[in-house]
Amino acid sequence: MKAPVLTKCVLGVILVFVCSMAMNAVSPKDYMYDTKEENGKIVSKTVFINESGLLNKQVKYEFTYNEEGKVAEKKACRWNKTSNNWEPFFLISYEYDNETGEIHTVYGMWDKKKKDYSLNIQEMVLPVSSYESIFS
Repeated sequence: MKAPVLTKCVLGVILVFVCSMAMNAVSPKDYMYDTKEENGKIVSKTVFINESGLLNKQVKYEFTYNEEGKVAEKKACRWNKTSNNWEPFFLISYEYDNETGEIHTVYGMWDKKKKDYSLNIQEMVLPVSSYESIFS
């Protein structure tokens, strides 16, 4: 007799969990952006979330460009409400191989202990034809 009651309780907890996740997924977030440009290139983009009429900082992206005017690095920082500071989050470096027509990317997350982007290093190769879709 205890087994059916326990099963019902577990199923009830799972149902409540799934419903709460669905409600969070459905509720739209009201994001706003502050984009800064120099010479027609985006150098930074700050993402805010509108919460009850107040804009709260979320993420800031900074871009650097190579000699050809293509994105060389994309650096992201998260806003820390406690310290009132931007904290490093991740860095993506891009290298372009004109011979093979590929973009070589290296992604690294910020390591607080080492003070560098050496956590969770990942590499990926993309076709150059993807450039516009990546950076639009």
